[in-house]
Amino acid sequence: MTRTQPWDLGGTLSGHPSLYSNALAVERHRSDRPRHQQLPEKAPRPSRRANRSTYAAARIAASATRLIGSAPDRAMLSVLDTRLRRIVWRDHAHTVEATLRASPLPSDRIRELGRWFAVHGEHPNAVRFGILLLGMAGTDDDGGILKTLGAFWAFSTEACASLVRSQTDPNRALAELARQAEGWARVDAVGRLEGAVDTDIRDWLIRESCTGDTLDSYFALHAARLGDLAGVLARETLDEETLAGAGRVLEALTDVDGPGPALTSYDDAVRALNGYLLHCTAGGVTLQRLWSLLSIGRFLNDPRASTMCKEQHEWRRVRHRFTTLLADPVSRKLVRDALTAEEPSTFRLAAWAAQWMDIPARPALLRRAELEPHDSTVWYLLIHDCPSEDISAVVRAAERLLPLRSLRTGPTTELGLGREFEDDRVLDLIVSRLDQHPGHGWELIETALGNRTSRNRRMALRALKGWPTECVPPVARRVLLAAAAREPVPDIRTEMTHEAGRLGC
Repeated sequence: MTRTQPWDLGGTLSGHPSLYSNALAVERHRSDRPRHQQLPEKAPRPSRRANRSTYAAARIAASATRLIGSAPDRAMLSVLDTRLRRIVWRDHAHTVEATLRASPLPSDRIRELGRWFAVHGEHPNAVRFGILLLGMAGTDDDGGILKTLGAFWAFSTEACASLVRSQTDPNRALAELARQAEGWARVDAVGRLEGAVDTDIRDWLIRESCTGDTLDSYFALHAARLGDLAGVLARETLDEETLAGAGRVLEALTDVDGPGPALTSYDDAVRALNGYLLHCTAGGVTLQRLWSLLSIGRFLNDPRASTMCKEQHEWRRVRHRFTTLLADPVSRKLVRDALTAEEPSTFRLAAWAAQWMDIPARPALLRRAELEPHDSTVWYLLIHDCPSEDISAVVRAAERLLPLRSLRTGPTTELGLGREFEDDRVLDLIVSRLDQHPGHGWELIETALGNRTSRNRRMALRALKGWPTECVPPVARRVLLAAAAREPVPDIRTEMTHEAGRLGC
């Protein structure tokens, strides 16, 4: 006689869709929004008292043990679900697992309970508990569930750990997860890859693992070692996809603005750099290749690498080769020509490269702003480190091209996230730098004081605080007092009142 599975209770406890069903829907319907933003918010604050309880993990383990050894019991499932909701999962996960492992529980029943919570859980902690149980007793048949959930940041750490423990070929499962994941989920998946992975995975690590995401630098060193970056770049010929991928790995390894350049920890670094330089010059330097070369060049001239470059002859030679190439008139002409490109991504790449190579780009950026007034990258490059002699032209363009009337929406507590705040973010980019340019951009500051995002109002205040009193227009005090009367954020309201008082002295 077939035993009834106690966890197959006909769906979720509330009857609403589970997080797993939402994850499947996100998987089916691709969107430009980051994956982690597409799961519904179902994570209220845990109970501080319950979370601090010495017995929280023991109570969870006791409820699970009872369910594993009992007939179907929706009431007990509800009790366990409630207990899971009340804790901070990572404060208790290790103790919950240790307690369950200390009991002689049948693995097939652990797996059944794990599948139920992973598939039907409505709260992140319930899903994480299911993932934990699948790590304890799951099989290859559970890999699909773990990979679907692991593609989301909320579950990637737990899902990757469970894949390692439950799959007969964990590297293959992790690589499949990494291919579909993004952001921190990809960091978790690539970071878990270990040992002698097969050729397909090694090739993928060099060709595709780094996408240009700022988080690439968290796993680039692991990818370079496991994928044998230097060995790949030592080949006589490379296809364009592999060379481009290798360039992105090197960019991530030399990201001076990231968590810390890792190239100096890569034993084959010089060999990889020489190989990349050889392939780039042999095939002709393109704008994309030049971008990777610039990233590497910034690192080689950064203080964190300067000691090594001074002390070791091979590092001095490779730095000289990169510096010579980047100063070459051909490279500079490549950037200047690309500043006339109509294609937006080509223009942006050229504009960034121009900034790093000290090639004048502000006239081209002003022309581009006329065509694409909502492009935040263009405005950032216009205003960042803008010299005093150019600020008037940038401010005049912003006042003319931005919809200032519609940006004076009145104050709210909005943070300014989402596509609908495109113009608000452009205003932020400009106003947040106006403290360095006293007397320039009062109309933009006034607009920001009445903007819906709290950050824009804070940046407007910062700009005014950075101006000497004689540079502030007389009307500013009245505008600040009126803004303070409408301000819904207490500390901003107080700051506005204080600044009005300073200007009234």
